[in-house]
Amino acid sequence: MSTGVLTGIGADLARRVLYKRFKVILVGASRTVDKPADQVSDDEVVSMILEMIGRAAGTVIGYGKLLSGAIASLSPRVVAEAINDNPDFLARMMEQVDPAVLVGALDGNPQMLADYLQEIDPKPIAEALNLSPDFLMGTIDALSPEVIAEVIYDTPAFVMGLMRSLDPEVVARVVNENPEFIAGLASKISPEVIAGVVNQNAAWTTDLLSRIDPAVIADGVNRNSAWLARVTSEIDPKVMASTVNMIGDWTKELMREIDPAVIAGSIDEFAGLMEKVLDSLSPDTLISVVNRLFKNRVLGEVAVEVLTSVPMRHKFLPMQVQMTGATRMDPSRKPKTNNTHVLPDTF
Repeated sequence: MSTGVLTGIGADLARRVLYKRFKVILVGASRTVDKPADQVSDDEVVSMILEMIGRAAGTVIGYGKLLSGAIASLSPRVVAEAINDNPDFLARMMEQVDPAVLVGALDGNPQMLADYLQEIDPKPIAEALNLSPDFLMGTIDALSPEVIAEVIYDTPAFVMGLMRSLDPEVVARVVNENPEFIAGLASKISPEVIAGVVNQNAAWTTDLLSRIDPAVIADGVNRNSAWLARVTSEIDPKVMASTVNMIGDWTKELMREIDPAVIAGSIDEFAGLMEKVLDSLSPDTLISVVNRLFKNRVLGEVAVEVLTSVPMRHKFLPMQVQMTGATRMDPSRKPKTNNTHVLPDTF
């Protein structure tokens, strides 16, 4: 038998011992359960945990390893159903529990947390976090970016639902007060997941960005240019354009903070995105866009260099012409009356 298997068996036995001890403590403190600990079901264990948290959370959470053993031994579905049926308990717990202790109780096992989140309705979690932003801040401080990134990657549906229900102001506060953490987290999260959140929550994303310090976002972009390029290629261009249009001033401030070299490094990916957009447009739509650019006087700011040639008697005369919207022509390139390159009178 391999060392790894023996280690796994030993860890499982240790968890069971801790779980039994934890049940004894819960039964001794419970006001609702009156039976021997070995006869208590998992459902009753969860109910007693909720009962204790409702009365004095610190009493239970103080048993760090015991709680860890209990969490590891309980079925995620049992705990999830209890939380879904008792949404108010989360807010009470967050008011009293030290986030660092709770994170420690997870025993650094992101997969276990992911298993629970796959079963839990994200809405009560979001509502509790909206009421307890300090708890969210403390949890961010206690967890590593690697753990959070792994959980986000494993539970995309939960993340989508959570983002939809979280108050943008709460999320913005987390981002603004943890720039180093956010920069580290960005490089570890799948660009597809981020793009999915943006594409499915356009209005929420716009509200969130308007509250976030552009310098914080720029710092993350400057450190993760390749990641940004991948995210850009996954985001719906229509959603991106709508967001930029609604937060124009914020976008200008962001551009002032971003390193131009980062933008240059991402330009190939952005060009690919634009090619996809153009390939998807019908000719009528493209004509409509060009006409609108004329009406908005955008094309009046564009200068185009054209290489051409004029037919002469025995040869073509090469020429370089500057075409513009007639508002910003380079004076040095305007035609002069004394131009000697003219067609002959006869051919």
